[in-house]
Amino acid sequence: MKISSLLLLAMSLSVPAFAAPDGPAPGPAGAGGYQGPAASYGGFQGPTGGTENDTVAKALKAWDESPVVLTGNIVERLAGSDDKYMFRDATGQVIVDIDHELFWGKTVTPANTVRIAGEVDKEMFEATKIDVKFLEILK
Repeated sequence: MKISSLLLLAMSLSVPAFAAPDGPAPGPAGAGGYQGPAASYGGFQGPTGGTENDTVAKALKAWDESPVVLTGNIVERLAGSDDKYMFRDATGQVIVDIDHELFWGKTVTPANTVRIAGEVDKEMFEATKIDVKFLEILK
């Protein structure tokens, strides 16, 4: 019993050693990307590589659960829903499902250009939607 108690105590004291450092990420100065603990919401802030921007027209023709990245405007919230909006780009419009948490307390208007990333959601007898997993305000 004493050995298991000592082992548990030793493990609990060593946990802070595995915590993430608070300092900036290694890399050349001025390279952008991670901005340290003072970054607005943490995480990586920089360009997205390996992902091609899609259009609404392409998204509407894509298979269910296909990943998409769209750039355009959220033009209105749909009546009777707290999380469904109409999204528009130069090729058309589509309903997007955006959880309130993705706005991070920021206000978005139809004048703002946004980038959304998510997946196509096709259900029988319903309009195609995009289930948004990421929202970025560009302008």
